[in-house]
Amino acid sequence: MSRKNIDIDDNEIRIITSKSGNGTSTPPRWLYYAIVCTAVAIIATVYALLWGSDDTADSEELAVTQEAAAPGDTATVVKKGYVEITDTVVGNVPLVILTPRDATPKLHIGIDVLQTPDVVMAMQAADIRSDNGGIVGAYVVDGNLVSKGQAKSGFCAIIDGNITIGVADATPFLEKAIESDGYFFRQYPLVVGNQLVENKPKGRSLRKALAEWNGTTVVVLSRSRLTFHDFAQTLVDLGVANAIYLVGSEAFGFAVDSEGNRTEFGKEAPSPEASTNYIIWR
Repeated sequence: MSRKNIDIDDNEIRIITSKSGNGTSTPPRWLYYAIVCTAVAIIATVYALLWGSDDTADSEELAVTQEAAAPGDTATVVKKGYVEITDTVVGNVPLVILTPRDATPKLHIGIDVLQTPDVVMAMQAADIRSDNGGIVGAYVVDGNLVSKGQAKSGFCAIIDGNITIGVADATPFLEKAIESDGYFFRQYPLVVGNQLVENKPKGRSLRKALAEWNGTTVVVLSRSRLTFHDFAQTLVDLGVANAIYLVGSEAFGFAVDSEGNRTEFGKEAPSPEASTNYIIWR
């Protein structure tokens, strides 16, 4: 007896299937959707576990970078020092003007400074005695008085990074340099208050000067051999307010421009004295 369309009892289960033409069952379409969605979810979870931490780190790093670059940031930006190298002619005298930028002046004893990477300019400062190899005149480095004497009235004092050029047989700047861990040396005076200063040496040589020009401290080199008088007059004609001599002739020095190119002046001595000293900017 057939039981089609007969209701089932409470303790019975009716199974409804869809059959294909060959009598086999075909899974419902929603099952395919469920399988695909599950697979996509698994793949997304694996991707997040494997690469999500890197993305988070990159985002955090970007946030820190943006915060550091935000307006009002007080982080100190250190500029790289360099020297402007300018060739000029004053009264038919060819000169080189070296202007340090974003660099701090100091004094140094020893030729090792010539190979120090952060030094952008170095010129020999005080003269060396021919009899014992000592420094001529008072000389202070980092507040230490390493040489005494007053062979020359011109002086350079570096206190708290500021250069003072002047002429005086006795000056309070010497004591200030010692008290403030500063620097001090003596040399021939060339120009004081825009006025030429005469000096005893009369020979001709390549000349160098530490000068106050247009409110800036510069080093001026002559391209031709001059007497002290002619060099000092040339500095006055240039408009220099104050100037003292630096070791001239073939004394070695160098300057590094904004592109990192190093220009050298003079010649390195084959056997320099231990007391060979320099005014440097770094």
